[in-house]
Amino acid sequence: MALLDQIGASNAYAHLDTYHMNIEEGFVAKALEDCGDRLGYFHIGESHRGYLGTGTVDFDAVFRSLARIDYQGPIAFESFSSAVVDPVLSNMLGVWRNLWSDGYDLARHAKGFMEAQLVAAKHATASAG
Repeated sequence: MALLDQIGASNAYAHLDTYHMNIEEGFVAKALEDCGDRLGYFHIGESHRGYLGTGTVDFDAVFRSLARIDYQGPIAFESFSSAVVDPVLSNMLGVWRNLWSDGYDLARHAKGFMEAQLVAAKHATASAG
């Protein structure tokens, strides 16, 4: 946020990522809410980069925060598995295990997971307000 303040441009936005936020932020949901309308792009990924909902990211809190800030921008899912990623890229990214091998199944799961989370978060936010 401090960098955005320094830039001062009306067309500069934050890009947040749950995988990295899970490592770096003490409270992912609070960081999202602190970002507010300055969030322009959002990556969603599990703590181990596998199937959403099978790691340690608190996606209920993440999606409730997105609903509270009325985030309308893109949400991109990101996952890696050494079963399908080029070995050179796998080594560069430190992807050392096969969390999935069927990209279509992973994508279907991610889409359904995100849609369900968005609906639940909007409902929870409407009920609280």
